[in-house]
Amino acid sequence: MRSIPARTALRFMALACAATPLLALAQRAELPPIHPAAARPVVARTATAGPLAAPAVTTATPRAAAVQVVDDDAHAPYKEGVFTNCTVAGVCTVAFTTVPAGHRRIVEHLSCSVYVSTTGALRYVAFLANSFTAPRDFVPYTRSAADAGQYFVHAVELFPFDAGETPLVYAYADTSPIQDLTCTITGRDVVLP
Repeated sequence: MRSIPARTALRFMALACAATPLLALAQRAELPPIHPAAARPVVARTATAGPLAAPAVTTATPRAAAVQVVDDDAHAPYKEGVFTNCTVAGVCTVAFTTVPAGHRRIVEHLSCSVYVSTTGALRYVAFLANSFTAPRDFVPYTRSAADAGQYFVHAVELFPFDAGETPLVYAYADTSPIQDLTCTITGRDVVLP
């Protein structure tokens, strides 16, 4: 038996594939056959008065299904700002309103301005619920270039708080009083089913 080079075999396969119609390939591969007629619009013909009059054509256009938004009222936007002066060295806290019963508060953004009387004394800023012993989310802060005692917090995360919880921002500075702590939280209050 005589063998043919691989290059020649590839040419024969290319020619055979080019000559085979797409419908035959689809049927050979057990794919559903291609029917271009299915994509045409539905045409209904009506009888006309004269033999030379053009037939009337009616096309059927599918209607979009109506979309109903069910829970728009269950997601009320929420925004609250709190300001406090602290005189105790080391700690300063601001508390937001408690989450009402039957709700969950999703805080999406936290921003704060912290002013410490001693330059470089701020050690951390935490976002937590209810008390200082609760698990904390430590949030990043940056120092102002214009005033070394001024710090800014900008946290874009999801912080969930359940009914009865009070969101708190807790700032800690080494042996230096935090003169003011101003914070704003934004997000949404979700009504639980």
